Amino acid sequence: MPKPEIHPGKLDPSYKWKVLIVVMIGAFMAVLDSSIVTVTLPTIKADFGTNTSDVEWVLTGYMLAFAALMPLTAWLRDRIGYKVLFLTVLSIFTIGSLLCGMAWNLPSLIVARVIQALGGGAIAPTSMAMVTEVFPREERGKALGFWGLGIIFGPAIGPTLGGYLSNTLGWRSIFLVNLPVGIICFIIGFSVLVLDKPHRSAHRSFDLWGFIFLTIFIVSLLLGISRGEEEGWTSVYILTCWVVSIIGFTGFVVVETNVRERIIDISLFKIPVFTSSIIVTAVRSVALFGGTFLLPFFIQNVMGYNQLVSGLILLPSSLFMAILIPIAGSASDKIGPRYPVLIGIIFLMAFMLMYWNIDVTTSIIGIIIPTLIRSVGLVLLMAPVMTTMANSVPQKKTGMATSIMNIVQQLGGAIGIAIFNAIEINRAKFHTAMVGEMMKNGNGVFSGSLAAEMVKARSLGYNFAGSISVARGMLLRKLSLSAIVMSFQDTFIVAGLVILITIPMAFLMPVRPVFHPHEGEKAATPETGEAEDAVIAEF
Repeated sequence: MPKPEIHPGKLDPSYKWKVLIVVMIGAFMAVLDSSIVTVTLPTIKADFGTNTSDVEWVLTGYMLAFAALMPLTAWLRDRIGYKVLFLTVLSIFTIGSLLCGMAWNLPSLIVARVIQALGGGAIAPTSMAMVTEVFPREERGKALGFWGLGIIFGPAIGPTLGGYLSNTLGWRSIFLVNLPVGIICFIIGFSVLVLDKPHRSAHRSFDLWGFIFLTIFIVSLLLGISRGEEEGWTSVYILTCWVVSIIGFTGFVVVETNVRERIIDISLFKIPVFTSSIIVTAVRSVALFGGTFLLPFFIQNVMGYNQLVSGLILLPSSLFMAILIPIAGSASDKIGPRYPVLIGIIFLMAFMLMYWNIDVTTSIIGIIIPTLIRSVGLVLLMAPVMTTMANSVPQKKTGMATSIMNIVQQLGGAIGIAIFNAIEINRAKFHTAMVGEMMKNGNGVFSGSLAAEMVKARSLGYNFAGSISVARGMLLRKLSLSAIVMSFQDTFIVAGLVILITIPMAFLMPVRPVFHPHEGEKAATPETGEAEDAVIAEF
């Protein structure tokens, strides 16, 4: 006989909040570690005496292993239940963090990072599914809003925290700091979480070929995206990644349409509301990771601020988001997602376009204000969409649905970073070439600027011949900096226009809240209580 599943209504009312606290800590740790390492790579590179290409595998290895395990979480939940799964992956992540802190060379660090990611990749979808399962449908928006604090706050403070720890305690501290947090989270989880029962599908066979093809697709796609700028987008290496990813995706689709037990239940995409939620999630991830990637680089590499100051500049938007997410989550339980998503897209577009003239003279306030607008946009695109997605599928499918959403988020983030990075680099090359033409052809503006720089050089005591050389060097540095500034300006404008064309996606979302009926019952809208035989999706 199959064991019964836990129903939220049968548990102590305070239990759901205990679960939320535990999984928030775990999710925060997992996503924090995906960004905290970035600022320490130069230190790790110097410590191990390696090159930039090799040390980047500290990030790439984590990203690939992180994404590869996500499809397994729904199947593992069905086999062993959420408590055992969550505590297991939390333990793996914590042990991986310890091994990272003890690494004696670069290969050992990369292996430790892969182990760490094998736990971290399952924490986010598992914790999200636990929240959606333990909270009743009418409270999921509020719960997912609080859960989203960790998901948003982790990447936001990662560079700041990483820079501080690395500067004061050394780069190993960014990994070892996970140990006390992970141990405490494990103890609380072991004491608080109820040993839930596996689903009735606990004995379904494992879709090995589906998992293999999906992993090939995800890993090769992310590898090609992450290494494109370094290897060259038309290089044999990257083209091979694209070919392998296409083969993996094709094989995955063929397998999933011909097997009964699937690693990814593609039948969920027959639910229009679920599909539209996934599309909007992909767009949100591109904007979130792409924008988060661009701005710190400008603040540090162009404006000259260090990692700590850069993080502090971005901190107000994170705190603002932390205030807004629970509010948006509660509101999403009462109103439909279409108009919040529409407004969120517009706010994200405004954030990008407000940097159309950003330069080295832009004030700190001028940088912070657009990030606050971005915070509002991301909040409106997060809680309502996650709630709608979770409520659009049967209760027993929430684990599968959250796994799909997290895979899409990971892919969307990688694609966003790759696209915006490629645009910035290409525009920098274009503007640098234009500067070279100005110098080569003796452009009038260039000649006037050169004369002004020569006057400055003469005032410093250089003779005429020396002043020409010094003036050309000073002017070249200024023009090169201007070329980089213009490349960032162009990229922000393009990013804003890309987000603009996603506005029609908002109209794929339903006007009113969505509730999928439990087995044996009918769905009802909160406003009318009228029963329907299918998912409520009022377009």
